[in-house]
Amino acid sequence: MPVAITARAGISPSDSTRHHLRPPSHKNMPARLGPTEASAGALTERTWEDGGMSETAAELADLAEEAARNVGPYLTDAFLDPGRIDLKLDFHDVVTVHDKESQRRLCATLFSGAPGSLIRGEEEDGLLDRDGRARTATDDDVVWYVDPIDGTSNFATGFDHWCVSIAAARGGELIAAVIYQPTLGILYRADDSGAFRNGQRLAVRRAPLNEGVVATEFPSPRVPDKQQAAADFTRLVGTARSTRRCGSTALALAEVAAGHFLATFNRGTHPWDVAAGILLVQRAGGFYLGCDDDGPLYRRNLALAPNFAAAATLDAANFCLDVLGRPDLHAGEGESANRA
Repeated sequence: MPVAITARAGISPSDSTRHHLRPPSHKNMPARLGPTEASAGALTERTWEDGGMSETAAELADLAEEAARNVGPYLTDAFLDPGRIDLKLDFHDVVTVHDKESQRRLCATLFSGAPGSLIRGEEEDGLLDRDGRARTATDDDVVWYVDPIDGTSNFATGFDHWCVSIAAARGGELIAAVIYQPTLGILYRADDSGAFRNGQRLAVRRAPLNEGVVATEFPSPRVPDKQQAAADFTRLVGTARSTRRCGSTALALAEVAAGHFLATFNRGTHPWDVAAGILLVQRAGGFYLGCDDDGPLYRRNLALAPNFAAAATLDAANFCLDVLGRPDLHAGEGESANRA
């Protein structure tokens, strides 16, 4: 069965400035941003010793939401003065001390609530348990994909378009997700009941390419054939109504789920970049196609695919695959039976 999938979620860019960074008071927001009214405070009373099959998707989404909200005040303050900026692979790939501290705090909350789970985060190598030991996941394990700050370059330069991204998977299938913009008080979540933005159910918006906005970070400085990549990007600009390069893959996926963007695609992503956004798009009714540079579409473990196209329509998804250099992977309507 091919890998066309759907989901719902999204977020729109804000014109907030660094001088308006305090998140809205939670007194005016639902305690839990989803279809039920369970109190977020109840999360601290519940733990799962084995990290296995006992956790429901909604409970895992609750825990992810608690972790994201807990780290929000710290990141909101840090955004005002991000401090020293270090480099990872090269000058295009930046990291701050706040990425690492945010991940530490997120992991502490997630392991406190689900001590038997495993975490794969941007600031650590491998799949780690609560004691920091590497372990291979079984199909019963809950695996968290954690991006402590998605959009670090934006965060480090004062551009208010970044987020915390957390997703939970079991047996190669994503089952719960949260994307949180703490400076704006906007939280996206997805579980088996749907996808939501601050409690409002989301759906993709279907439109032809000449009426839609497409977001991408492609081409990146590391593409091997820069001349071909430039030609492909020029074709994208001439086909879609408009294009965006916003600096956060997670938020681009959320925008597709919310119906603000028609599509988004990228090459060379990591699991923590896309995992939460995948489920949002799936639950919002869209398509997510993951692939390598060669070989077939991914059928499971979609977050592990380094290249992807996500869209409200198959036409838009297939066009994005063309731009990525994979026209051989075009998906058809008959291949979308596993859409949520």
